[in-house]
Amino acid sequence: MRGLNVHPSYRQLEWQGRSETLEPRVMQVFVALARANGRILARDDLVETCWAGRIVGEDAINRTLSRLRGALLALDARGFAIETITKVGYRLIRPGDDARARLTTVATPPASDRHLTRRLFAEHQSIAKSPTVGRMPPISRRAILAGGTSVALALGGVGLWRAGRETRRIDVRRFVDRGDALLRDAVPIQAGEALPPLQSALNIDPHDARALGLLALAEETRANNGGSANAGATLRFAEESARAALQVDANEPHARLAMIDLMAGNLDWSQMEDRLEAVRASAPANLHVLGSLTSFLQAAGRTSRSWMYNEQAAAAAPSSPTPQWRRALRLWTAGRSQAALNLSERLLPLWPTHALVWNARFMILAFTGRTDAAATMLHDARGPSVNSHPARLEQWLPTLRAFAEPSAAHIARARDANLAAAQLNPGQATYAAMALSQLGEVDAAFDVIDALLLSKGRLVTRRPIVARSFVANSPSWCRTQWLFMPPLAAVRSDARFANVCDEIGLARYWRQRGVGPDTWLPD
Repeated sequence: MRGLNVHPSYRQLEWQGRSETLEPRVMQVFVALARANGRILARDDLVETCWAGRIVGEDAINRTLSRLRGALLALDARGFAIETITKVGYRLIRPGDDARARLTTVATPPASDRHLTRRLFAEHQSIAKSPTVGRMPPISRRAILAGGTSVALALGGVGLWRAGRETRRIDVRRFVDRGDALLRDAVPIQAGEALPPLQSALNIDPHDARALGLLALAEETRANNGGSANAGATLRFAEESARAALQVDANEPHARLAMIDLMAGNLDWSQMEDRLEAVRASAPANLHVLGSLTSFLQAAGRTSRSWMYNEQAAAAAPSSPTPQWRRALRLWTAGRSQAALNLSERLLPLWPTHALVWNARFMILAFTGRTDAAATMLHDARGPSVNSHPARLEQWLPTLRAFAEPSAAHIARARDANLAAAQLNPGQATYAAMALSQLGEVDAAFDVIDALLLSKGRLVTRRPIVARSFVANSPSWCRTQWLFMPPLAAVRSDARFANVCDEIGLARYWRQRGVGPDTWLPD
C-alpha cells in the first residue's frame, strides 16, 4: 500500500510495508492533527483534546511532537510532516490530493497482521503496570474522539461521537469474546494464545473489566503450566491485571478465579471449594468457573459432582473441545470404557492437534487393551506439536509391549522405563504411576507417588524442579485427577493410599464435607 494507514485503536502507523507503534498520547496527538484536516490546531485545543484540559508544560508537548516526527521519519512517510507555528499552534502537513500518498484511518488491523500481535503484550505490560491502571482521570469527549475509531475521525459531532463509542464497544466485545474462546479451548501451556485479542480490546478500552479479568486468568494459567519463560514476573502481572479488573467490577469472575489460583498455596481443599462455589454463585453459567470446579472436584475424587458441572459446560459450549475431552475421561473413570472410546474416537478427527483431546484418546486406548492403536498414535506425525507433558516413546513403547505381553522380562523393562521417566518431570511421573499400577508393580507406583506428592522416598532426590512448571513446585495441589482413574485401582486398594490422602489433605476434606471418593455418574 502506498498510502499512510492509521490504526488508532492499535496506535499503529503503516507506510509501504513498514510500521511504527506509537505511545497512546502520541497517537492521540496525531489523530487530533489529522482531524484538523490541514488547519492549524491551537495549543490550547491540543491540550484540551489530548490531555483532557490538564496543565501541561511546553516540554511535554514538544516531547510528544518529537516522538511523532520521529515515527514519521522512521517510516520515511514522504509528504507528511508536523509543522509548529510559533505562538499559534501546530498542523499536519500531508500530500493532500496527491494520489501517491493518501491518509486513511482504519478501525482494526487485518487478521494477517502477525508482527503487531507479537508486540501487543509487551506494550500492555508497560501500560498495566502504571499506577494509573484502573483509576485513570476522566477523559473528555474531545479526547475520546482524538483516540477513537475512523467513525469519530471522519464525522465528528455529539451524535457521531456516540456512534464511534458504540463502534468501539462492539470492537471490544468482539476481541474479548475471541480471547475468551481461545483461553477456554486452549491447552493450559498455550493460554498465551488468548493474549493478542485481549490486548486489542484493552488498547481500545483499558478499563474493560472482562478483558482485564481474562488477561489475568490467561497469564496465571500459562505461568502455572509451563507457558512462561519467567513465571514469577508473569504471575505478578496476572495479579496486577486481576486487581485492576476488580477495581472496575468487584465480581468479575475471571479475575476472581485468577486470584484464587494465585492464593492456592494458602488454602486447604475445603477453602478452595468454598471460594470456587462463591464465584459460581455470582456467575453460574461461566465456562471457566464450571471448568475450574470440574477439575477441582475430580482431583478430590468426586467424579459424580465433577460430571455434573462438566455437563453444564458441555451444554453451554457444544463446540468447545474442553468439556468433551473431560467427558471422555469421566466416562472412563466411571467404568464406561466403550462409551469413552466411542466419544474419544469422534473427538480426535475434530481436534487432531489438541494435546488434551489426543491424550484422552491415547490413555483410554493404552489402558483398555488397545495397545496397537495406542502405538499407532505415538508414531502419527499429525499429533499435537505442543504439550507440556508429551507421551514419550522411551516410556510408552516398552509399557505398551508389557500391557500386551505381560511376561516378567517385558514388565521389568517397562518398570525401568517408567521409573526413569518419572524423574524427568511431574507429567511423566503421573503416567508412570498409572502404568506401574496397571502392571501390578504397586511398590514402584508408590515410590513414584511418594516422591511426586509427598516429596519423600528413594526417588525424591532425583526429581528435578522444573522452573517453568507450577506442577513441579506444588504437584499435589488440586492436580490429582489421575489418582482416581482406572489404572490406579491397585494403588487405591492398598493400605498406603490412605496415608497419601491424609498427607495431601484430601482425607480431612472428605471428613469436613461428609463425602468420600466415588466413580459413579448421575443417570
